[in-house]
Amino acid sequence: MGDAIIGVSLVGFIAFLQWLKHDRRNMMHRERMAAIEKGVELPPLIQEVQRSTWNIQRLLLLFGWSWIAVGIGTVVLLSVLLSFPPSEVTKDIPQGMQAAGLIPLGLGIAYLVTYRAGERREQASRG
Repeated sequence: MGDAIIGVSLVGFIAFLQWLKHDRRNMMHRERMAAIEKGVELPPLIQEVQRSTWNIQRLLLLFGWSWIAVGIGTVVLLSVLLSFPPSEVTKDIPQGMQAAGLIPLGLGIAYLVTYRAGERREQASRG
């Protein structure tokens, strides 16, 4: 029963988001039609479409720093746990397990490298 409620809620939420997007496009259409009737010059439609797209560069930066923070936190936490004598909590953690934090750290660095490459490409295209 609970799974059905979650599923219906998720479908309802997605439908609501689609309705909002449709309503926004409808409003833009009405504004453009009113501007045409008045004889006002229209802004390019590309700018309106770009306003609604995600800024990938900002997401790359956010994901990069987030993964780096998770990686460093994992390394530090496991290093501190393994630095004490084995106890009931730490007896099942193998030595060297803190190296697992290098995986999210590497992902974060990869995101930041991709972010920097995108910035350079943008600067080169601007002039």
